[in-house]
Amino acid sequence: MACRWFSLALFCGPLAADAGVESLPVISVLVVLLLVVLSYVVKLRATVNKLRKANRAKPKSLLGFYSLHDDISGFPNKFFLQQQLDELLKRAPQQHFSLLLLKISQFDEINELLGHSNSNLVLAQIAYRINEQLKTTDKALTFEFRQQLPVRLCHLGGVSFAVWLDSGDQPHLAEYLADSLEKCVPEPMILHGCAVDYQLHCGITHYPVHGTQLNELLERAYLALQHHSTLQGHSQVFNAGMLSYSSDKLIMMSELRRAITEGQLALYVQPQVDMRTKEVLAGEVYVRWRHPSRGLMTPSSFLALAEESGVIYPLTQWVLNEAIAMIATLDKAKLVSKIAVNISSKDLLQDELIDSLELLLEKYNVKPQQLMLEIKEGAFAADPDKSISMMRRLHRLGVVLALDDFGTGLSSLAHLRQLPVQHVKVDCSFIGDLHKSDTHTAITNAIIDVARNLELGVIAEGVEELEVEQKLLRMGCNRAQGFLYSRPFELSGFAVWLKQWQERHTKGH
Repeated sequence: MACRWFSLALFCGPLAADAGVESLPVISVLVVLLLVVLSYVVKLRATVNKLRKANRAKPKSLLGFYSLHDDISGFPNKFFLQQQLDELLKRAPQQHFSLLLLKISQFDEINELLGHSNSNLVLAQIAYRINEQLKTTDKALTFEFRQQLPVRLCHLGGVSFAVWLDSGDQPHLAEYLADSLEKCVPEPMILHGCAVDYQLHCGITHYPVHGTQLNELLERAYLALQHHSTLQGHSQVFNAGMLSYSSDKLIMMSELRRAITEGQLALYVQPQVDMRTKEVLAGEVYVRWRHPSRGLMTPSSFLALAEESGVIYPLTQWVLNEAIAMIATLDKAKLVSKIAVNISSKDLLQDELIDSLELLLEKYNVKPQQLMLEIKEGAFAADPDKSISMMRRLHRLGVVLALDDFGTGLSSLAHLRQLPVQHVKVDCSFIGDLHKSDTHTAITNAIIDVARNLELGVIAEGVEELEVEQKLLRMGCNRAQGFLYSRPFELSGFAVWLKQWQERHTKGH
C-alpha cells in the first residue's frame, strides 16, 4: 500500500512540471497531503499489528491463570495443588505432611436466600477469611504471594478447600489448626443488610500414613469430615474404621432416598397410657423401612445413616405429614389422642421446620396441642443455642414437647432448666430392671423428683411387667408405654385399636 502511494506522489511531480505556474501551488498541496496520509496509514498498520499480537498473547495469559486458579474465588485450584505436591514430594518423599479438607456447611441455604451471584461473593469472601487465618501458619504450603501476602489455601471447587501442612513430627498440629479454623472463621457476614451464617468443618489425613496420592488422601479426608460434622466431638482425623462406611452404606443412602418417594416406608405406633385410669394419652410413631431385599428394617438400622447422608429432614417431613394426617382421622372418628414424633438434631437446625409444621397443621385442620415432638438430649450437642432457640419457637407454636431418653446425657439438669418442655421420658435402660436394681430405682426416683419440682410430666419407657408398673405408680409416675400395654403396630390400625381399647378399659371407670 505504501509503495502505491509513493508511486502516485512521484507521478504527480511531472504533472506539476507540465502544468502552468498558476496550478503549481495546488499540486504541491496535494502531494503534501498524500504524503501525510501515507505516513498515517503506515503508522496505523503498525499499531494494528501490535494489537493483533497482544490479543493473541492475552488469551494464553488468561488461560494460564484460570487453568491454575478457581474462577469464582481466584484461589489456587486442585491442579495447582497437584503440581506443587509433585515437586515437593520428589524433594522430600520421606517427610510427613497433613492434608486438611475444609467444607462450608449450610451453603445451599445461602444460595437459595441470596441467589447465585451473591452467594459467589460470599464464597469468595469466606475463602479470603480462611486464607487470612492461615497467614501466620508458616508450616502451610505457600502457593504464591499477592501484595506480599502468602496464599496458602486451595479451592477444590464448590464449597470445598484444602490446606497442605508440613506437620513433621507434630501430627496434632493439623488438629490444632482445624479447630482454630472451625472456631474463628465462621463469623456472621453482612451482605445487603442480611446476616449470613455458615459453619466450617474439617477432615484430616496424614501423608504417607493414610495414602501417598492426592486423590486418595482427599477421599479419606472427606470420610473423616463426614464423621466429624455429623458426630460432634469425634476427631477430624481419618482412621481405617471409616472405610467400612463407604461401600454398603453408600448403596443404602441412595436406596433410602428412593424409599421416601416410592412408598417403601411405613409408620408403626406404640400407645402411651395413664397407668391409673388406663386412658390412652398418646401414640409414639416409629418409622419402618420395607426394603425390597432386606425385609422390614427397624429405625436403628437406618436412622443414623439418614442423619449422616442428609436424608433425615425429608424423612422427618414425611413422618410429620403421616402423623398429623392420622390425628385428623382420629378427630373425625371422635377419638382423642395425641401423636408423638421423634425429631433429630438435624431437624432442629432447619429454620423452615416451623413453617412446614404450620402448613401441615393448617392443611389437616389439626390443633398444635395434639402433636407431641420428642427430642433427645444429644440433639443439643451440635449447636445448643440454635437448638434451644428452635425449641422455644416450637413451644410458642403450641406443640407439646418432651425430652427423650432423659438421664442418659451429661448435662440433663442444665438443659432441663432452659427448655420449654412439658414432659421428660425416662429411658428404658432404667425402667426394664426397675424392680430388680436399687441403682435404677434411685436414678428413676431422682428423675421423677426433679420433674415434679419443675412441674413436668414423666413418661416411663419400656414397661413390660405389672410389678414395674406398680412401682412406678408408687414413685409418682403415672404415664408409661411398653409391651405391657401394646407392642408397636401399623399406624393405619390405630383408630380401630384405640376404639377397642377404650371399650375394654375405660367403660368401668
